[in-house]
Amino acid sequence: MKKIIYFITLGMFVSLSLVSCLKEDNIKAPTVSEVKMYMTAKNGKDSLITQPTKGKAFKFVVITKADICSVWPGGSREVLKKKKSLDGGVSFPDSIDAFNHPVIKVSDAYIDYGLVGAKGLKTSQTTGGWYCTYTYKTAGTFDLSIVVTNHGYNGPEFQQVVVPSGKIVVK
Repeated sequence: MKKIIYFITLGMFVSLSLVSCLKEDNIKAPTVSEVKMYMTAKNGKDSLITQPTKGKAFKFVVITKADICSVWPGGSREVLKKKKSLDGGVSFPDSIDAFNHPVIKVSDAYIDYGLVGAKGLKTSQTTGGWYCTYTYKTAGTFDLSIVVTNHGYNGPEFQQVVVPSGKIVVK
């Protein structure tokens, strides 16, 4: 009888200890608090900007507690080959892949996520958040997307969140 009580007690202790370990692995999906843009002034200090200028480098700073962060500014998208139509000179992609997507040379627009040649900007982490430097080559309006990831990269706990951060107007 003492052995049965001993094994039941041991079984309950082991199961309760495993349950408590599993609760520690529950990690919330990452969020983005804020996205700021900074440009370096002549005195070498960063100043906050609201609208970037084409041809000038500036920094994206993403405030988040995520483990990994990438920025997709949407300013560069080049299709590998384009063909002009005979009726009106409108260009359309000539090279398409097996899934009817255009083959791209380079893209940092999130709409191309998963296609060959498309990638977001790698960021570095500081006390002020995740940051990267970027230069828009042309003026216009671009879609900014932030991709944040928490615990479990390439594992069952992988939690990737895409945060559309609005439009960037470049003058």
